[in-house]
Amino acid sequence: MRPLSSRTFLRYLSFLCVAGLFFLNLSYLRNQSNSSSTQQYQTTGNAFNGATYDIALAFGDDLTQSATDPDNSGWLSHLSRFYDRRMDILNRGFTQFTSSDARKVAKLILPKSAPCARSSWLEWFGWSERHSSPLANEPKKWTDIRQRTMPGFSSPLRLLIVSFGANDAVPEGSPQHVPQLLFAENLRYIVSLLRSPESEHYSPHTRILFVTPPALGDRMHAEYMRKRGLPAIHKNQITRMYAEATCTVAQELDLPCVDLWTAMELMVKKATDKNPLVVAARVGMLGSDLVQASGKLRDIFATQLSAVNPFDGYEMYLSDGFNLNANGNKLLYKLIVSKLVTTWPELRPF
Repeated sequence: MRPLSSRTFLRYLSFLCVAGLFFLNLSYLRNQSNSSSTQQYQTTGNAFNGATYDIALAFGDDLTQSATDPDNSGWLSHLSRFYDRRMDILNRGFTQFTSSDARKVAKLILPKSAPCARSSWLEWFGWSERHSSPLANEPKKWTDIRQRTMPGFSSPLRLLIVSFGANDAVPEGSPQHVPQLLFAENLRYIVSLLRSPESEHYSPHTRILFVTPPALGDRMHAEYMRKRGLPAIHKNQITRMYAEATCTVAQELDLPCVDLWTAMELMVKKATDKNPLVVAARVGMLGSDLVQASGKLRDIFATQLSAVNPFDGYEMYLSDGFNLNANGNKLLYKLIVSKLVTTWPELRPF
């Protein structure tokens, strides 16, 4: 083998030096990147991996997104208080979402199937409850509190509340319009993600509750939109059809449903029927002696009715004819809790 010439040796040496400098720079840049990531991670905080409660997830539209507003007595804020130290309530509500929008993101919202690691996972590493619990030697009362307050890690989705339809319920041709058949199919799809064994989100023990869209105050909503120079495309009779479709799908899938639309209609009618001024105006308009009278008299009574009942009573539960006000949120909360504890007694917090 011929010995390397000095020129060739210098070439090899130069190549090795360049390669060494390259890898040193690469290592330096990588360390800088890791340091930056670590610094950002420390700035934003550690990922939470502590003990959690079972999860109750509310998946819906405007009705859900605004449901955690304490100033408006949001129904989810009440539900969170109801399940204090029993379940963590997650709000996954999206303003202006239709059921078709929900279908597109449902797989991102719902957790994937995975075994839930409870506190007994410590036993796999040779630890017992006696070693793992700082309250092991305390009275049973404290043990019960620990079990209820810190039940485990990676807790299961115990309850799913689905509420769509308010934005779907617009006339055909409107950008947000979703046909009733497609609306029903979208609801079935969301449920199938948890009920189909082939689904990566399969969760047969998760309780599923449907909530219909609320009733719509036509005159109130029209006035609200008029002041903003916008057309009022939402109508209560269209909303009614989507509320009925929600109830139909729930019955088909053997799921409970909170019929908020019907409950509001009954409450509004009951309240206005008890208003003596409203009753008097209605009697005046419909009285047999006025049927043959001049239209002027009927207009007088119609004006009186409008004055004492300008928004047909829907202002008791709606803020703008579309969204719930504080009373509307309280009504929905009571309906949901009543349905939960009667359908699934095990969901009673106490």
